[in-house]
Amino acid sequence: MSYCVQCGVELDSTAGRCPLCGTPVYNPNQPVDRTSPPPFPAIRQEVAPIDRRELAVAVTAVLLSASVFCVLLNLILVGRGIPWSAYVAGAAALLWCWSVPHLLARRLPVWARLAIDGAALALYLLLIALLTGGLGWYWSLALPVTAALCGLSLALCAVFRKKPSLLSAFMAVILCIGLFLLVLEFFIDFTVSGSYRPFWSLISFGACLALIAPLLVVRLRPGLRSEVRRRFHF
Repeated sequence: MSYCVQCGVELDSTAGRCPLCGTPVYNPNQPVDRTSPPPFPAIRQEVAPIDRRELAVAVTAVLLSASVFCVLLNLILVGRGIPWSAYVAGAAALLWCWSVPHLLARRLPVWARLAIDGAALALYLLLIALLTGGLGWYWSLALPVTAALCGLSLALCAVFRKKPSLLSAFMAVILCIGLFLLVLEFFIDFTVSGSYRPFWSLISFGACLALIAPLLVVRLRPGLRSEVRRRFHF
């Protein structure tokens, strides 16, 4: 067993130079093995990119097989009872919409991707509403909240597209979370009681503003921002 005289790293019997520092290996008691293959590749090669079409086919096959299996199992064990397999099939379709179109259409704009994701989620919630026999909560709660979530996500994507600083991006995320909680309580109150009485969302939004305030001060003060970066290493 040989060790590098410069950095002390353990050397393989096939190493003519230290793989860490490049120091030539000289050991009269153990000459370099020129016949055995080295323990690491001698030629640098790039990893082959993933074939997105094959991955999309694989994802489709897995989701489709799981859906078909659950439907058949539902028909055999329950017959015409509760169609629990419809929830599984709907979830599989939702996952398919969230994955396969993004794999196949790489040049699809962000707003189109969010539209597909939001529409898929809205349709799955509609399926749940139809299966449970109630569309009231869907129109008054599920659909507006889904639309608000897609809108805030689109706003965040527009912010990140401009490549903001870490502090600006963090503030944007916190603000969107606070706004989403306000929207969520608004539609929950109108669905349950027919009136808007903000409580917990205002507390959450105030906490978000309390987090944003010191970050905004740091963002607007270049000297303080440099000190924070130096101390926290970002």
